[in-house]
Amino acid sequence: MKRLILFLLFLTVFFLNETFNVSEKLQPLFYRITFPFLKLRATAQEVILRLQNRVYPGDVYLGYSTVGNLFFVTGEGEDYFYILGEAKEGAIVLDPLEKRFLGIVVEKGPISKVMRVFSDEFVEKVRVVNDRESVVGVVKGGHVPRLSIIEDIDVTGWKVYFESEKWNVAFKEYLFIGTVAGRGEEYFLLNVTRDIPDRVIVIGVVE
Repeated sequence: MKRLILFLLFLTVFFLNETFNVSEKLQPLFYRITFPFLKLRATAQEVILRLQNRVYPGDVYLGYSTVGNLFFVTGEGEDYFYILGEAKEGAIVLDPLEKRFLGIVVEKGPISKVMRVFSDEFVEKVRVVNDRESVVGVVKGGHVPRLSIIEDIDVTGWKVYFESEKWNVAFKEYLFIGTVAGRGEEYFLLNVTRDIPDRVIVIGVVE
C-alpha cells in the first residue's frame, strides 16, 4: 500500500510539472522528485523513436572523431531548460536537427540546468555575419535578446553566431543563434527561435 501511495505521489508531481508552468525556483525540486519517471520516460521515448526509425543524429564530428553527447530535455521555461544527466558547467548545448545554439550549462546535477539566450543573465560574445563580412558583438539576453556592436553599421538581416574560441571553427554551423530583426533605440534586436527539441547535443560533457 505504501508503495502504491508513493507511486501515485510521484505520478501526481510529474504530471503537475508537465501540465503547468512551474516557477524556475521550484523546477529543480520537481525534477529531483520525478527523476525516476523522467528516466523511464527517456528510455521509453528512445525505444519509440527507434521503432519509428526517427533516431536523432547524436554524433557531431571533429575531423574523424565524434564529440558531444545526446541528452533528453525534461522541461523548459523562458530563461532556462533542463536536461537529464550530468554535464559540465560552461558546456554548450546545441540543437542536433536544426543545427543551432540553444544555451550554456550553468548547473550540473542529475538534472542539469541550461541558461537560454532569453535569460537576463545571458551576456555573451557573438559574431554577426552576412555574405561578405563579419563583425564582433555582444548579446544581452532578455525576452527579446539585444545585440550591441562597436561598428557604426546597420546589421539588420545579418546572422548571429555564438562566438566560442574553443569550438567556433569546428562547430560554426551549429552555433547559429538567430538573425538581427532591426534596430532599437540603443541596440539591435534579435529574432531567435524559442522552440526546444526533445533531444539536444552537449559539447563538453563530464559524465
